Amino acid sequence: MAQQSAALLLLLCLLPALPAAVQISARGREVLYLAKGETVKLGCPYTLEPEDNGSGALGIEWIQLSPDTVHPDSVFLTYQDQQVRYPGTPGLQHRVAFVQKDPSQHDASIQLANLQVSDTATYQCRVRKHTLATHEVTITVQEKPVTPQCWTEGEQVEGSNVVLKCYCQGGSAPLSYQWSRVEEDFAAGGLPLGTGQGHIPGELYIHSLSQQHAGIYQCRVANRVGYSQCRVTISVSSGAARVWVIVGSILGSLLFLILLILLIWGLLWYHRRRCCWREVPGDSRNSASATPGRASPQHHSISYLQCQQCEQGDLGPCPVHALGH
Repeated sequence: MAQQSAALLLLLCLLPALPAAVQISARGREVLYLAKGETVKLGCPYTLEPEDNGSGALGIEWIQLSPDTVHPDSVFLTYQDQQVRYPGTPGLQHRVAFVQKDPSQHDASIQLANLQVSDTATYQCRVRKHTLATHEVTITVQEKPVTPQCWTEGEQVEGSNVVLKCYCQGGSAPLSYQWSRVEEDFAAGGLPLGTGQGHIPGELYIHSLSQQHAGIYQCRVANRVGYSQCRVTISVSSGAARVWVIVGSILGSLLFLILLILLIWGLLWYHRRRCCWREVPGDSRNSASATPGRASPQHHSISYLQCQQCEQGDLGPCPVHALGH
């Protein structure tokens, strides 16, 4: 009895050292974050032990595992009897393929192209001959942040407060916002004193604006799969320059108003002055003594008093006339 127990104990100690017939040499379970539209390789290299090199058929399956117990797992790619089959949904058939033309050559890795957000799942590789080995890869497909919008609020004058704002309208959450000042228009540097991140993501406050705050600022929006950025320029003007701008605007407006008044007065003066000399046709007596076939117009000059009255509008509307000869 003691000899049987000792033999059983020895056998149990040796069992962990016995190699499995099929071994997948990929590292443990992988978790990948990928951008929409990218192509990914899901690795599944394997080895066969000598006892599994016999005549048994090799079978390979790639399965999209269901996240719950309500929906079944989906087998979307298989290799059996030297044939590749696509039993899965049509959405994957045209985007998935084995990396090797012959998966029996110790590599069951696949390539999944044009990733979609709906491809987010856990994928399991199964290699079976006399024994079974599995390997799982979890991928999360997200959308990269789109190009954000950058703008400023507040006057860019010394001593004032300015807010830099940045907003991204597209991209998978969570999105992180980070402001920095660009040095020499190339590399992003730190932030000068007097600046601080706002309570709302994407806001940067500049308190008591000064010349040290002048420059180009860059907002970087990022998530797990990518980033995008935009820039704004801060140009600081002095308070004296602002006063001169205001004074210049006022003087320009006054000059324009004076010129407009002079133009109106000149037009009115010219219109009334035309009443001082008029050309009127002769009366019937002069017409009778005139040479037949010719008109004999007379020039009629009005008095200075009448001219003044005409200019003042006391004579009423001026008759049809022409300037004096």
